[in-house]
Parts: sequence; structure tokens; C-alpha cells
Amino acid sequence: MLYPDFSELVGMGSKPNRLELASERPTLAAAPGNYASPFRGQGLTFHEVREYRPGDDIRIIDWRVTARMNKPYMKVFTEDRERIVMLCVDANATMRFGTRSTFKSIQAARAAALIGRLANGSHDRVGCVLFGDVPEGLQFFRPARSRRALWQSLRLLSRPKTGDYKETVPLEAALQNINRIAPTGSLIFVISDFYPIRESLEQNLNNLRQRTDIVLVRIDDPADGVIPPIGSVWFSDENDRAVAIDTNSRAGQEAYAKQWQDSRTRLENICLRCGVNIIELHTDRDVHDDLVPALRYLAHARRR
Repeated sequence: MLYPDFSELVGMGSKPNRLELASERPTLAAAPGNYASPFRGQGLTFHEVREYRPGDDIRIIDWRVTARMNKPYMKVFTEDRERIVMLCVDANATMRFGTRSTFKSIQAARAAALIGRLANGSHDRVGCVLFGDVPEGLQFFRPARSRRALWQSLRLLSRPKTGDYKETVPLEAALQNINRIAPTGSLIFVISDFYPIRESLEQNLNNLRQRTDIVLVRIDDPADGVIPPIGSVWFSDENDRAVAIDTNSRAGQEAYAKQWQDSRTRLENICLRCGVNIIELHTDRDVHDDLVPALRYLAHARRR
């Protein structure tokens, strides 16, 4: 299977599951829900006025302040709030790689489908950001209490790629976009192989972590860290330049493995400094078997 199967994705997480997606941070969404927020909501106690952000409920615009400041401002109150779960999925060409059961792109779509269904089951609003080989290079689906945004994103991930968007869209660009559109208190899942890691990743994660919770879902393939001895092979680097690699070279194999391990260690250290959790998934393992226990562990750890 070269692309995710939409009917399979729709069925992910359809069985009853009492798992909740726990968040450390009080939720700050703008509609009643299952999560208590000591900061924001639409209750009886006024909290503050702040600038309008995309996705805010226009019904609570403070028209007096808006008229005075010549740009929209929102009234913010204290009450229970529903939570917003944002799925950020890497759809770059590098994700269409796999040497065992399936491709990284298919595992990423399955993970997004399962997390989205679990979030819907908890009455959360689910939104999606896809970046890479999608129209315009980046697609945003507004958070909704229905499954509309989730279904739209999964359908787009399931379509055969046209190759129209050949340039890689960096993860950092997607994180910057999410930082602009995600309401404070959101729970964000970033699903990618996180390769390559650019210098600005840590700063972007830190900026987003200041007002949201983030979980990285890393997709790995067994061949990521080990290159098989198959002679001279041509590869393309991140600048689309052709590079010949002698895979029979012992020194080359060791350098390849070290480069991959260094990248993994670097990502883990960045997450440790930023206070961000990582869930590991693999192309040769069942997504449900790895993802659900990891989510359950995070939920338990955050309640302690």
C-alpha cells in the first residue's frame, strides 16, 4: 500500500476506549466542555480583555474596546472549558519511506486518525495542520467538535501525491503557523520523523510550549539508523543535490549510523530542555499497540 487507506483511517479508534488525552495545562478554549480552567472561559466572572486570535468565538468580542483600539479584542471569563487538540502531520516526501510493513507517511496518518478519534471521544475540538506535499505546502483545518476537520485532513493524507510541491516544508514553519493559530491551552501532537533537525527547532518549541502542551510523535523505520551493504547508491540531500554513497564501506555505514543516532539524541535533549514528551512509533509495529499505552502512560504521569 503506497498511500493511507481512508476507510481504514476512519475506522481507527472506533472501538470504545476510555483513554483520555491528559494535559498539564488548564484549557483555555472558548466553549463549555469537560475540563476546568482557572483562567479563561465564558462564565460569570470577568477575567481580562485580549486581542482576537484566529479561531476565537466572535460572539464574545468586546465591541467597545475594538472600536477604541481599531482592531478586534475579546472578553475573557472564568468557567469550565472544552479543550482543543491540534494534530500537526508531516506530509513531506521524506515521509514516504519504509522498508518493513509500511511507509512512515501511512503510520503518521494512522496515528493522527487514532489520536483524533480519541479526542473526539473525549468531546474535544480537533483541528489539523498538514505540511509538506499538500496544496500550498501547508493546510489548516479549523478545530471543530464534529469529526469534520479530522475527516478532511485524513482524506487529504490519503490522496495519491501529485509531486506539485517538491520543496520540503520545514517543521519549524509549521510550528510557527500553529503558534499563530492555536488557542492558549491547546494540546498539540506533532507527528513526523523529525529529520533533519534545524537550529530553530528548540526556539520554536519553547515559544509554543509557553502557552500550549506539546507531544512529539516520532515515526522511525528500522533502516533509518542502519544502511544495508548494497553497493554504490545515489541519494538526494536536503538541497536536492545528488550524492553517491558506497554502502559497502564499513566506515560509511558507521558514519551513517552515528549521524542518525546523533540526530535522535539531539531531538531528545531539545525536548528535555523544553519540557516536551516524545512517543516513538515504528513502521514495523502496530500503531495502536504502541500509541495507546504511551498515551495512557502520559495521562497517568500528568495526574501524579
